Amino acid sequence: MNWELLMRYVNAEATAEEIAAVEAWVSEKAENKIILKQLQLKQKQLTQPVSDDVVHKEWVKVLDRVFEQTTPSQQKGKITRLFGLLSIAATVLIACFATWYSLRIHHDSANNAPVIVKTIKERRQVQLPDGSVVYLAPNSNLVVSNSFGGKTREVTLTGEAFFDVKHNAQKSFIVNTANSSKVNVLGTSFNVYSRKGNNEEVKVATGLVGVVNGKTTTMLKAGEQLNYMLANAKINKTPVNVSDAASLQNGVLYFNNSNAAQIAQKITRYYNVRVEVAASANKHSGFSGEMKDYGLAKMLDGLHYATGIKYRFKNENSILIY
Repeated sequence: MNWELLMRYVNAEATAEEIAAVEAWVSEKAENKIILKQLQLKQKQLTQPVSDDVVHKEWVKVLDRVFEQTTPSQQKGKITRLFGLLSIAATVLIACFATWYSLRIHHDSANNAPVIVKTIKERRQVQLPDGSVVYLAPNSNLVVSNSFGGKTREVTLTGEAFFDVKHNAQKSFIVNTANSSKVNVLGTSFNVYSRKGNNEEVKVATGLVGVVNGKTTTMLKAGEQLNYMLANAKINKTPVNVSDAASLQNGVLYFNNSNAAQIAQKITRYYNVRVEVAASANKHSGFSGEMKDYGLAKMLDGLHYATGIKYRFKNENSILIY
């Protein structure tokens, strides 16, 4: 397929002849339809038409999925089976990987509104104007202040995100949480979980972070986690594996002797699905290890293999583990 033609089709700029050509291509293989659907979804998410760079990134990620688990000696055979595997790779892409794009903010007198980035099913990677990168979990909102980059760099988070902050000693980076806490840094990387009415977490992967809860400021270094209990305003610090802190950035789920309930909580937060835990799931021993995210179904298959925990989908948004 001519990708320039595909771009014109998605952006509603194609001629009648070009539309017919794309529709013929879509009808050839199921994976072609999947790729087109994903590009159309991305076109709706962006504030401008799909660019050549976006198409290129989608294609590269599909190819990465095809070859990701292939050893060098297997590459030649994989090429001949590319289109047979393409639908699997594209499905994984749609189900579990972030919508990658750059966030551009321009200030002018006619438009001073803050920029709001929302996720529903998918995760997103967002590049802020200062070069910092945010990895948003599903069902999360990031509000970028209209004064971002002035005296400070300020955002507000509802949900969960990993922040890889570009160092700037002159301008602190501030994350306001849903429960009025503040996370202050100059340049570091950390994960924040914050939903209105829920206990909050801050996990530090690199550098030093200051967390302000009311009149209390708690300093965290790499490998430390802050837990803030809303009911009694209690704060405690615990050790955390930096792999766990950087889970959203690296696309890896980390488990540390996790029982069924803890596994269910992690899946819920990572994939934005409801997980019901049957009593029989608690008989299985805790699981420790790291699992690369290749999609929800593959994650559940891997957990079943490692722990014996079984699962079934009650519907597309609800899972029972037992």
